[in-house]
Amino acid sequence: PARAAAPVEPSALARCEEAFDAQPEGSDAAMCFFRNAQGLQGRDEARRRLQGLIARHPDRPWLTLVLGHMELLSEPALAEASYLRAALAFRSQGNAEGEVLAGINLRSVLGMRGQTEEAHQWVRRVGEVARASGDPKLEVRALILEAAELSDLGQDLGRAYRLLKRAEALTFPDGTDGMKKQLLSPLATVSVNLGRFDEALDIFARLAELADRTKDAGTEARVRFALANLAWQRQEERPEPGGRPELLRLAREALATSERAGSKAFEAMSLRLVAELLGDGLEARNEAEDALRRCIDIARETGLPERRISCLWTRAERRSAVDAAAAWRDVDEALSLAAEHDNPLYLASAWRARSMVAFRTRPLPEALGEAERALAAVEVLRQWQRDATSQAELFSGWASDYHRLAGRTLEAGEASAVPPREALERAFAVSERLRARTLFEALVASRALPTPEEAPEQRKARDGVLRGLSATQRRLLAPALSASERTKLLGELQDLERRERELRPATQRTELSFASLAATEQRLGEEEALLVFLAGTDHDLQGERAGGAWMLAVTREGTHAYRIPERARLRPAVALLSGLIERRDGSEAGAAAALYAQLLAPALRDLPPKVSRLLLVPDGPLHDLPFAALREHADGPPLMARYELARVPSASLLHYWREQPARPPEGEALVLADPDRGGTLQGTQVASARGGVFLETANLGALPEARREGRTVSEALEDTAVKPRLLMGAEASEQALKASRWDAVRILHVAAHAVVDVESPERSALVLAPGSAGEDGLLQPREITELRLRDTLVVLSSCRGASGALLAGEGVLSLARAFFESGARAVVASLWPMRDAEAAELLERYYRHLAEGQSAASALREAQREAWEDGEPAAMWAGLGVMGDAALVPVRPAAGGLGRSVFLGVSAGTGLLALGLWGLGMRRARRKRGSGQA
Repeated sequence: PARAAAPVEPSALARCEEAFDAQPEGSDAAMCFFRNAQGLQGRDEARRRLQGLIARHPDRPWLTLVLGHMELLSEPALAEASYLRAALAFRSQGNAEGEVLAGINLRSVLGMRGQTEEAHQWVRRVGEVARASGDPKLEVRALILEAAELSDLGQDLGRAYRLLKRAEALTFPDGTDGMKKQLLSPLATVSVNLGRFDEALDIFARLAELADRTKDAGTEARVRFALANLAWQRQEERPEPGGRPELLRLAREALATSERAGSKAFEAMSLRLVAELLGDGLEARNEAEDALRRCIDIARETGLPERRISCLWTRAERRSAVDAAAAWRDVDEALSLAAEHDNPLYLASAWRARSMVAFRTRPLPEALGEAERALAAVEVLRQWQRDATSQAELFSGWASDYHRLAGRTLEAGEASAVPPREALERAFAVSERLRARTLFEALVASRALPTPEEAPEQRKARDGVLRGLSATQRRLLAPALSASERTKLLGELQDLERRERELRPATQRTELSFASLAATEQRLGEEEALLVFLAGTDHDLQGERAGGAWMLAVTREGTHAYRIPERARLRPAVALLSGLIERRDGSEAGAAAALYAQLLAPALRDLPPKVSRLLLVPDGPLHDLPFAALREHADGPPLMARYELARVPSASLLHYWREQPARPPEGEALVLADPDRGGTLQGTQVASARGGVFLETANLGALPEARREGRTVSEALEDTAVKPRLLMGAEASEQALKASRWDAVRILHVAAHAVVDVESPERSALVLAPGSAGEDGLLQPREITELRLRDTLVVLSSCRGASGALLAGEGVLSLARAFFESGARAVVASLWPMRDAEAAELLERYYRHLAEGQSAASALREAQREAWEDGEPAAMWAGLGVMGDAALVPVRPAAGGLGRSVFLGVSAGTGLLALGLWGLGMRRARRKRGSGQA
């Protein structure tokens, strides 16, 4: 049992009253009561004295605010009323600081109680008051609050992270302890949700030190629970033998800390976590039942519906093994509560629990139906998000549910619990609903719906903001900026980016029609096989079956399912192969053969003899796998010697591209090479983790060899009817690119630097010459999507570096997404750094085959096969791959009739380039030309 906190010394509270009598208008005396009342017994006495002061001094809202702090720990419903009274009183007095602090706490309590719309109104109010005050400290608090809301609702976590990092720079080292705690807590949460576990651990350590130094038991309870929860998430992501007992120890520690602090909210969450981790023995079941009963009682008494719902569904899942009827009563109560509060997140979570109970208590076919209904609730949750980025980030957290349903459906087909063909069709449908949804939705909407008209005032305002963005970014490109000037400009840039998003035309929504298995089989060519990977896990942390990992091999002649190693086994195997390839000594052959046997061998043996092209739909760690290097035997030929290879995000998107009407065959080839930005450019450096793309761009070197590459592309196209126009140096500008007649351009080749900001993807850019005073030379996603390309092929060479966060199901969000949204149909890019001489040689071969009229995948296969036959190491050719429509023919020789597509080649410079979508993680940066060095 937890130790009860010692009662507060009466003399300490008496000193607080004396301090208030001496200075009744300030906040320090009021906070004295809170600092001296951290335990349960001391809190009751402090509240009694504080309420007495409030009765005598109703015009002192700091007292009411502090009373809310005390009530929040044990009675959030009372805290809501106290915070609201304090906020309104501060407003009437014109006290901006007080209203901001009360509003922040009121928003937190409203969020805990499921009142999201009221909470959002207070986020807006706090922002307005803080900005109007002109007080930098209040503006920092407003930044933190906006980020916390985005995080709590699972909306645009990247933006939340950037807001918090900006606030961190303004808070440390000189901010108050209260501000630091207010900042670090959401920053740690967002870091966890973005998968930045090591960074989150560091932040929690800083928060724990603050809590200890300030004797803040409530914050200590928050930290202990967060550390236990973080350990749980890490174990789910990378399971380790024997990890469960350590998780249970951390959960018990969190529970004891929350009990000592008297924090009911964290006590409820810790009780649930302990119950989740307890085993199935009689003693463990009894302890879990008691913990969940206490959790439900606390949540009911304190008015915390989310906690009550989560404890109900946890109890339902545990009871399902011993008392099915009781389990269904709990899950139905959880669903009823979720519906009552009209929160899609609650509903989706409750439906998920219902499906888990069904898997344990009902026949498999019936359970599969419940799981499908649960995913329908997740679909509603997606539509609740404000933008595509938020949809993708939140949706990735539910990918395991799609994996579970698809895998259990295929298992049902194996066991004949469901007809085998029906199982394949249903599993394929689940897979399609998981894949690249936001990109598919954007493309379908752009074709199906008219472009919304912008009001003249809105267009004028947005143009002004875009000009401001360009001017601010030009200033940020100055390498001599001081740290303080750079911080100030980055803050201005964030405000401009926020305003640009608000002024952007509303995202169009349209109904998606996903490809069925039957339609996919019919539409594939006789020479094609679609290999769909589902990299799930065999069991979850509770030991329940999680669907496993599978591959579906789809051809015109039918579909077959094959088991593959689960995700936790694939990740190190893929990393090992890539590491061996980097050695350039052929030592990867054994690992390549092992992965071939595990992933492909059974399926390829069963393929119809006419199949010569593999369309790969990767998942999880397979996004980083160089499929071209796999081989049947260690001393045999690589996979690309037998098949054309291409990666596709989904069958639905493949059908979408192939349904597009052909464009006229004549046109222009626009070639931009080695843009000259003026001034003396230095060496190169990689963008920092904080997104220093402007510093990186300012230090990029010239690319004299890019001019030779531009000429090579032009020469390769001279005998076609797509006539090249070569722009180099200062002429290779953003202005020239935007001013081009896109209805005439069929080929666009850009040989230039590119930079990526993993944390702020909208700042990633192709680095061109500006071309006019109104441009900054950074061609960014919001500009790329407006180019209106169509049927394009994008080729990226010599890239290096991580391509951004890999979102389960969606893939990697990057610059490539903008090209596809603008009309690109295929992208060719490398998985790892390519030496300049080798990249130039491979791409020269590739262009030669393209100019002969071969498809995107066929030309690459020929180029790679020639390199392999010439004895080149796999590091030279295996990383380059095609994404999108492998059948795309970008160029036809003049004598044989023109192709119908645009060719877009981007030769990445020494800057980072994150253009690999669906896991083509490009380790970017053009190496010094001819040096062979990174």
